[in-house]
Amino acid sequence: MRVLILNRRPIIEKIASWFSEVETEVFLVTPKVLLSTSTNLSNKEHQYFKGIYSVDNYNSPSVDELILKLVEEKQIDRLVSATEIDVLRAAQVREKAGLMGQNEISALAYRNKWIMKSLLRKNGIPVAKMLQVTDRQSVEKFADECGFPIVIKPVDGGGSVGVQIIHYAAQLQNINFESLKQGYLVEEWIEGEFFTIDGLMRNGEMLHCWPSHTTANFSAVSGNSALLSWMLLPDNPLTAQLSSFMSKVIMSLPPTPDTTAFHAEAFFCEKTHHLVLCEIACRPGGAGHVPVYEMAFGLNLYKETLLGQAGLRSKETYQSIRPQAMAGFAWFPPKEGMFSYAPENCPVSGITDYQLMARTGQHYQAPRSISDHIAKAFALQPIACDPANVITEIDAWWKTNALWTENK
Repeated sequence: MRVLILNRRPIIEKIASWFSEVETEVFLVTPKVLLSTSTNLSNKEHQYFKGIYSVDNYNSPSVDELILKLVEEKQIDRLVSATEIDVLRAAQVREKAGLMGQNEISALAYRNKWIMKSLLRKNGIPVAKMLQVTDRQSVEKFADECGFPIVIKPVDGGGSVGVQIIHYAAQLQNINFESLKQGYLVEEWIEGEFFTIDGLMRNGEMLHCWPSHTTANFSAVSGNSALLSWMLLPDNPLTAQLSSFMSKVIMSLPPTPDTTAFHAEAFFCEKTHHLVLCEIACRPGGAGHVPVYEMAFGLNLYKETLLGQAGLRSKETYQSIRPQAMAGFAWFPPKEGMFSYAPENCPVSGITDYQLMARTGQHYQAPRSISDHIAKAFALQPIACDPANVITEIDAWWKTNALWTENK
């Protein structure tokens, strides 16, 4: 079997290791910058790939042409990916080349938020009131009906890029409605607790999942707060409730035929005391969600989704895999200004890994996506201990110790 992997994550060394366990010929398309930073890629691992095709601009349409060309020339059997940008492009190439795997209808349902939520609403899954818009007047009319605040986002965005909370009409003057071909989605504001749910699915069935309490992405992307997340305890009623909810969500969307990772966001609405789906993606979550899942379950969601889409995880049920620990993470975003100081080591008990990437005296821009960060930390606790306490403690520690000289 020949597999073409589309990858924009710094996991090239791991990919070589994962696929070396099976009899496959593996080809890789990846950004050139990842190869230059993959200092741990040995000659043996490099030689494992039958071909590595590095590109300068991974987002370019020319990469789509390269992928299709490789599929045809190398007689590729399976095309696999693990990131948002590749979901639709991979599905489109599969259909053109007649390959097995997720088709374009399924990919669109997981990429286009209007299509996604329209299908879910039709199937009785609670979602926020919404409207697909291409002009300011439509947004103003929606706000008149629902009231402020409202949320406006690119209809096919990812990583919370371009998501804005609009509190009053004057803020709409700053939005360029002509900048996106697919337009924007405007939604009512849902007040309530925010949760992320990660897991695996196949053919419309949820195979495995676990929810985490996560701080809202909007604040972290703006740089106003850290992105904090911790797993819910097994005996928390919302753990089972969110799992059941996600099973219904996955059944309501066009299926992914192979074992595929998913990352979803949901609110527990204060007014109704019901769960409301924010969105779901058919790829592993960003930030620290994948490491946390692996810390708790021993399952790497990148590995499972790549091998799954290659048809190498068709019989696994995953049902017997229970958490061996409770984990969480803190993702500290940059601020607009010069970084002055933060400790190299973290004294908070329960933090198993703390990394500071920022350099003293270096100027930083405000974060552009949920994944932008200058420091990160992971917490690990026994199965009966809530990691929330550790995560909130390191957040307070960071606020006290990290110093900035903000731009004036």
